[in-house]
Amino acid sequence: MVFDEPTAVLTPQESADLVRTLRGMAAEGFCIVFISHKLDEVLAVADRITVLRRGRVVATTEAGATDRRSLARLMVGRELAPQVEAPAEVGPVAPLTGEVEPVLDVRGLRALGDKGLPALDGIDLTVAAGEILGIAGVAGNGQRELAETITGLRTATAGAILVGGRDLTNRSPRDIARAGVAHVPEDRLGTGLVSGMDLAANAILRDYRRAPLARGPFLARRAIAAFADRLIQRYDVKTPGRAARVRGLSGGNQQKLLLARELSGEPRLLVAVHPTRGVDVGATETIHRLLLAQRARGAATLLISEDLDELLALADRIAVLYEGRVMGTVAARGADRERLGLMMAGIHAGAVEPAVVAGRG
Repeated sequence: MVFDEPTAVLTPQESADLVRTLRGMAAEGFCIVFISHKLDEVLAVADRITVLRRGRVVATTEAGATDRRSLARLMVGRELAPQVEAPAEVGPVAPLTGEVEPVLDVRGLRALGDKGLPALDGIDLTVAAGEILGIAGVAGNGQRELAETITGLRTATAGAILVGGRDLTNRSPRDIARAGVAHVPEDRLGTGLVSGMDLAANAILRDYRRAPLARGPFLARRAIAAFADRLIQRYDVKTPGRAARVRGLSGGNQQKLLLARELSGEPRLLVAVHPTRGVDVGATETIHRLLLAQRARGAATLLISEDLDELLALADRIAVLYEGRVMGTVAARGADRERLGLMMAGIHAGAVEPAVVAGRG
């Protein structure tokens, strides 16, 4: 039996149950191939681990003879920094007062899904400057619709979206981008990038109407070339050059290019949806550093991810979505994984912390 990323749509409790089931099946004589980028899962389920890099086998080892750091090094071919964690010296978040306005304020937000059925059911969220609010949940519980409604790609049927106190409900994506909102969408090629265009063209999609990238109605070719080269170098996008087609890049380099473009304008709010999905651990490390750098400079970040470890490592608070509703919001530091898993399954897990908090002090 072949399992390809089988825990992507499972709660932590369901993932643990699946691992136990697979170990039991192996003991009964089943041959199981388990494909995953989650190293802890691989170590828990496997007897032997084979590492692929660029389509080639680079190593095969017994699970008991290795660890996640060694596997990560084999996957990217170099030593990685330690697991990205929230800095210990940063203090706990503090409640907002009436004098402090959140960067993102979502009030009673409702929207329909692709099939015309309710996808968001009265969402209330706030994100402060210098804060990462993580959105957890099993796939299909309104995460994509939330991001698209905030960024103008989906129509809100009720409620309000305020950025810096300005009502941007149902404004166009262009107006929302001009208000300082950056978006890393779930589908980087379907929504974020144009695969048949070169890197330079993709790099300017947000700002090609503005100087110095444009002079009146005309594109400034030299300025565009210099701008693209700066992004490629600064964000370490591995490419033959700015004239290369985006479709020829690896998933990790496509994602770094997308982040480079969205972060180049120093947005006040970043909406990032599954930013490390389908990328190797080296690109994941880079992306995590970029997200933490945005928080450090004072940007607000709404981080939507199905990887609970990622949210626990990066977020200040975690809100759990279930069937388009917020089941609860908890501080990420010291969060109980079982409690989060229960909320992801639609089970209320006791009282939660106030939803409105400021960024880390």
